Amino acid sequence: YSDKTTTSFNEENLICSTLDLFFAGTETTSTTLRWALLYMALYPEVQEKVQTEIDSVIGQERQPSLADRESMPYTNAVVHEVLRMGNIIPLNAPRAVAVDTTLSGYHLPKESELALENSWPGLSCSFSSLPLCKNLPSSLLSMRS
Repeated sequence: YSDKTTTSFNEENLICSTLDLFFAGTETTSTTLRWALLYMALYPEVQEKVQTEIDSVIGQERQPSLADRESMPYTNAVVHEVLRMGNIIPLNAPRAVAVDTTLSGYHLPKESELALENSWPGLSCSFSSLPLCKNLPSSLLSMRS
């Protein structure tokens, strides 16, 4: 370490990064599971097809592995749909504007704080636009309302 060392990373950055990691690792997992359980209860035909795919690829004798993902396109598509529709993280962590900025016609002065909403684009798009979702049943389309 030298007194001449300059860095933009400081204690406030460390606190914000630590909080980001904490919330990203705990809240997102539990919220994703809650949404998945809700959607599986609302769409039993989807739950059945996911379970069938899990049983055929993984079976009862072993734990799943990351290598199984490629063999489970339907389950993978459902997981992505749950993440998209559940809007697991509706707001980004607050950030400070580094320099005076204009964004979509709005002036954001340097050092002002803001939290941007994670508005998932395409909430109204159809499954046909998502390559992994082409084989999902039409009943899942109602999840996108």
